[in-house]
Amino acid sequence: MKIAPQLRKELDFLDGTLDQIETAVERSARPRIRDLRLRLHDWAARVAVIGQVKAGKSTFLNAFLHQHDFLPSDVNPWTSVVTNMRINLPEDPVTGARFEFFSEADWDEIINGGTRIRQLTEELLPGFDTDILREQSEQMRRRAQRRLGKHYHTLLGQQHDYDFLAPDLLQRYVCAGPGADDGLDREALGRFAALTKSAHIYMRLPEFQVPTIITDTPGVNDPFLVRDEFTCRSLDRSDVFIMVLSAHQPLTDVDLALIRILARQDDKDVLIFLNRIDELDDYAVEVPRVIADVSRRLRAAIPDIDFKIVAGSAYLADLTQRSDEEAAWARAEMDSMELAQYLYSRFGRVPEDPIDRLLLASGVEEVKHVLSAVIDGGVGRQQLAQLRGDLRAELSGMQFVARRERDTLQMQIESIRSDVAEAAIEEMTGEIEATEALRGALENHVESAEHQIESVLNRGWSALETRLNKSIEDFVNSQRARFEEVLRTNRIRDGRPPRSFETDTTALQIALEREVTKSYARSRAAIDVLLDNAIHACRTTIVDRFDDPSEEIDLADMPHDTFTSTLTLTRRALRINFALERGWAFWRGPTVNIEKTLEGLRIVAAEELRPAVEKILQAYGETLVERATAGGSRLRVMVRMMEMVVRERTLQLKQERAELERLARDPAQQSRMASRIQSKLEVLERRLINLGAIESAVSSTMMPRRKPASRAA
Repeated sequence: MKIAPQLRKELDFLDGTLDQIETAVERSARPRIRDLRLRLHDWAARVAVIGQVKAGKSTFLNAFLHQHDFLPSDVNPWTSVVTNMRINLPEDPVTGARFEFFSEADWDEIINGGTRIRQLTEELLPGFDTDILREQSEQMRRRAQRRLGKHYHTLLGQQHDYDFLAPDLLQRYVCAGPGADDGLDREALGRFAALTKSAHIYMRLPEFQVPTIITDTPGVNDPFLVRDEFTCRSLDRSDVFIMVLSAHQPLTDVDLALIRILARQDDKDVLIFLNRIDELDDYAVEVPRVIADVSRRLRAAIPDIDFKIVAGSAYLADLTQRSDEEAAWARAEMDSMELAQYLYSRFGRVPEDPIDRLLLASGVEEVKHVLSAVIDGGVGRQQLAQLRGDLRAELSGMQFVARRERDTLQMQIESIRSDVAEAAIEEMTGEIEATEALRGALENHVESAEHQIESVLNRGWSALETRLNKSIEDFVNSQRARFEEVLRTNRIRDGRPPRSFETDTTALQIALEREVTKSYARSRAAIDVLLDNAIHACRTTIVDRFDDPSEEIDLADMPHDTFTSTLTLTRRALRINFALERGWAFWRGPTVNIEKTLEGLRIVAAEELRPAVEKILQAYGETLVERATAGGSRLRVMVRMMEMVVRERTLQLKQERAELERLARDPAQQSRMASRIQSKLEVLERRLINLGAIESAVSSTMMPRRKPASRAA
């Protein structure tokens, strides 16, 4: 099947439109068209495959991409590497891969960045085994040093590029090989794995109609914190998420928390894939029950979104792609009466071909259909609509400049006679001065808006930091009543105070998300008002001089209407030791010091969440800056219009002054100049007609807006 065919038409239309514009405009206007073309060629649909360890993500991706046993599907989770499959990107190599290595700064964060929090959690959170985390990070570096020897330091912060890639080569960078590390040769399994930060694989797959980046992430329950951070960064950059769940243990609390955060972002879509149904005892009966249970829990947790749930088996899809004898035996075993009953009850049909039966039951083709619809109607439409808006703004500016140049040429024709040439030049000089002053006024409007926007960004960032810290403080204070209740209950039951207390951080998680969302909405609204006011001021300034309000330049289809970072994911529970005190009477038991216990929780919560808060603030600021920059680029179109008008008029003025004396003495020269100007006028008229037709096409064939309610359906 073809994935995202409608968006392919949109990409071809925009690419062809840019070709037409580049042909229609003069050379000086072409750099902006090339900039838009680079943005178009850099665009890709970004899909992340996520889920817990052992849910079958890599097996699913191998089947999805028709690449049997390509991605390693059975590796120790703490050595997993974020792997990006870059499919059909125009500027990428046709095949091959790039592997990026950790730098010294990355290692410092891995080994030393969490020292204080590890010490605190060791003292106050007995349920959190920091020895494992410390050993993982130190073992990771030691393994990299042993395996790479003298090459270790030369590879830090570097990358390896390959023109071709095979599964065994990939496994050298993303798998932890078994056995001893000493004496490994260059072909050893996992030789670079401990040093690899991320992997990028280049592919050309005709099934994908648009450039697509599919990311295979470490499991969301991966205990290795550094890998978890890289996973969160990948999720923030992705637009569509395929959540792979195991049919044996679907929708855990971790899964639900992640889905809830992703689904709250209006510009992201979530598809649920229930994997490994072939391992259920009676999947004809069990699959509908599991789907119903997952649907019920999703509706209870996120009632305003109707998720698309696909059940299947990556293993079955993989069997259809293999030609070995073992696969043939496995296919025969799986092609049972139970399979036929499941297909008929679920799809109302049973294909005649056994391969088609297994493929239909695998659910992989259904996932492709859903993904195609999501890219066509969701992320692709939104992001390319922004590029259309920028293109319309540029077209408006080009038409404005062409009309001003046409007016100048008409003035030149009228001033060919020597008795009016001087007056025409004087008039043109005055117009250049007035236009230069107008350009200066526009520049002032833009600079004022940019200065005010920078102030909004700084205030919003600082206010959000304060509110996030206050949410943490409020959460800690809210635990006092729970502490007292636990103590009261325990005294009644055991007669002595408990040793520890576990608190659920779900309420804190929700509070952090709420503050981020509210803060972004406020700052975004303030920035939009400033941008809108600046556009209005620029337009009014232009209209005072020219009869052209530039109505095509607006803030339609700006990026990032909303923002909710996946980095708000935190630990779901904290276990803290009660602070105990003994009185002077040794025969009395110890008592709990509530204040000291709360202070311990306050310190742990602050240190535990400090790195996440910093990353939330960084992502928050970057997203706001990107929106402000997109609006500012449209403002700058108006300034460029005046710059081009001034440049063209000044050039023409210099030429006319040089020819004025010759024109006064030579009638033949006057005739030739009039003919030359008339030819320029005809070129300009054709340019305006072409630009008008292009603008009409860009405006009239806009992709239809998708209703928000259907974004994740």
